Amino acid sequence: MKTTTLRNLILLVGLLLLIAAPSALAADSALGGTNWVLSTLNGQLPLAGTSVTLQLGEDGSATGSDGCNRFTTTYTASRSTISFEPAASTMMACPPAVATQAGDFMAALTTANRYQLRGGQLILLDGNRVLASFVAAKADLAGTTWLVTGYNNGREAVVSPLLGADIIVNIDDANLISGNAGCNDFFASVQATSSGAIEVSGIGATRRLCTNPAGVMEQEAEFFAALESAATFTVEGDFIELRNGDDAIAVHMVREQEISLPEPEPGVPTGRVTAPQGVNVRSGPGTNFPVLGVAPFGAEGEIIGRSANSAWWVVAIPSAPGGSGWVSADFVAASNAEDVPVIAAPPPPVVIVPTPAPTPTPLPPPPPTPTPQISFSANPTTIAQGACSTLTWSVENVQAVWVYPQGQPYQQFPQVGQGSQQVCPPTTTTYEMRVLLRDGTVQFRTVTVTVTPAAPQNPLSNTAWQVTGYNNGQGAVVSPLSGTTLTTRFDASQVSGNSGCNEYSGSYWVSGSNISIGTLAGGMMFCGETGVMDQEAQFQAALQSAVTFQFDGNRLTLRRGDGATAVTYSRLQ
Repeated sequence: MKTTTLRNLILLVGLLLLIAAPSALAADSALGGTNWVLSTLNGQLPLAGTSVTLQLGEDGSATGSDGCNRFTTTYTASRSTISFEPAASTMMACPPAVATQAGDFMAALTTANRYQLRGGQLILLDGNRVLASFVAAKADLAGTTWLVTGYNNGREAVVSPLLGADIIVNIDDANLISGNAGCNDFFASVQATSSGAIEVSGIGATRRLCTNPAGVMEQEAEFFAALESAATFTVEGDFIELRNGDDAIAVHMVREQEISLPEPEPGVPTGRVTAPQGVNVRSGPGTNFPVLGVAPFGAEGEIIGRSANSAWWVVAIPSAPGGSGWVSADFVAASNAEDVPVIAAPPPPVVIVPTPAPTPTPLPPPPPTPTPQISFSANPTTIAQGACSTLTWSVENVQAVWVYPQGQPYQQFPQVGQGSQQVCPPTTTTYEMRVLLRDGTVQFRTVTVTVTPAAPQNPLSNTAWQVTGYNNGQGAVVSPLSGTTLTTRFDASQVSGNSGCNEYSGSYWVSGSNISIGTLAGGMMFCGETGVMDQEAQFQAALQSAVTFQFDGNRLTLRRGDGATAVTYSRLQ
């Protein structure tokens, strides 16, 4: 459970990257010194767990990650045109779906010939066809929380934290980190440079002695040593990696995800988070259950049950497995929850402890070790989005086996020697089976379930609207002039309508709740009524400034990149 602040290492890393970024490209381009994270590629969201980045230098350099390998190239840009030279990249092997996405991304770079900067977004185009869109990379990581997914144990192995002993790191400022290493709270000083060098020193910690889970004190000592050994760092989206002077991994960690709690209905039992750093939401009532995410300080949600000893509340979380999660009652202020039902706890995670081999005796000689038998498969291996596949495995003559999504902490997914499991991944996912043999060595098997994404939907297509207000560009949303009617119609890819005097039309693109409206063309008629021509110019400028949209029944709102209202509509019947 997250009871202390753990916040410093990552902020430093983010600030260093910001310092290292150049500030301008060329006199004719606004791209120099900008850093971007991919948000859509050929109309699709990036694969879950991948981070595709693009850094544009003022000297014409272009670097980043295609989600699989690092790349470097050069680019030239004017006020609206752009071109990239063929790139050089590392040659790391990746799962098929990730490698395919990486190839599509590099193809989009070499194909791009135009760009647009709209509301904090970078859009790369081939003519009028959108190839990829990006959002500005986050530079300030102050106040963010990260989970350690692996650390160097000092014996030439990178291991995951023990089940029930999460290592959490919070970023406080550019020179200080703090956290919890599974038992004790800690803090440390950090110094880093714009070239990617880092030094962690002065680690201090509380002096609690913990005996559960077994090995947690050894984990703390090994983690602190790994942290102090860090010599370089890299940040890729929601992933941070520290390496030691031998370029071996010291620590790697991922950003802790924030849980979104739906607003409770009036009168239902509710709870409010009182811990200043938020509270961990877990899959069961105990610190030995995996963390689903963090509910931030002040968040309120519906309480639907409690543990038998009243030490844990069960809260409604539609996005979580089973629609609920468990939080410690010590960090929640509950109201109207006296009569909520007792909910049985799910089975706790099982950790398979390898059985030591028997001590050999001179006589009789030990029998030969049986040959291990290992099989792992998925059926089917290709599914439509929303469908499921079945993983099947069988192992014999081994010590232990785990089956888990690749990249997850394997200790949380122990299995018996033979079994099957239904999985319904939202995106293409590689599953890994880790097998501990009787001689202490480890073997791996992998299968990939390829998910065919559903075709993107455009909810605006074939709708018509009447303007009820628009941003006049002077800090106000005003109604149309009396006697004038402003309209907008959305077809599959074209927007058209009347702006009070002239008809207009142009192209537009939709991705999720994002919208981009291109240059508008229209008639040249002059209307002499007072203010009509000014209204037409202000309305069309407001329409083209929109970057997001939102439905509310028969009401449509377009918003600018700063969140201000661009245009409001009522639906035309």
